[in-house]
Amino acid sequence: MAATSVTTDLLRRFTPLDSLRRENLAALAKKIEVRGLESGKTLLREGDVDKRTYYLVSGTLELVDRSGGTRLLRATSEDARNPVTPMLPRRFQVRAVDEVEYISIDTDLLDVMLTWDQTGSYEVNELRADEPGEGDDWMTTLLSTKTFHRIPPANLQAIFM
Repeated sequence: MAATSVTTDLLRRFTPLDSLRRENLAALAKKIEVRGLESGKTLLREGDVDKRTYYLVSGTLELVDRSGGTRLLRATSEDARNPVTPMLPRRFQVRAVDEVEYISIDTDLLDVMLTWDQTGSYEVNELRADEPGEGDDWMTTLLSTKTFHRIPPANLQAIFM
């Protein structure tokens, strides 16, 4: 099954993606795609620690815990709005009951997108220079704010890269 592109309407079906602003959701949609998994194939194994967040788009998944207890996750259910077994290490083995479609998002990217969305709603009026000509170097102005004084230089470098 070939991967297909993701729309913002599809992403709005899932939590917490439905809380992202339209432009951030559109940026996220460009970075992911819908993937398919054949019936009987394993999506996740118990104990996995990969930093990816999975959402079920269509079909049914079987989640099996270490004691052998099982539960089904159907794409049409309310539970499918949430990530599939998000805790690390994974607590379930996840297998496709029928042909399924899912999306997989880098968890660190998702965290950054959610953080940007929450903090991006603040206006940056305090960066305006009081004197003409002072605001020419926006990065210096930004780095001189109190918030950036608490961030280690290596982290600042990573942010600007």
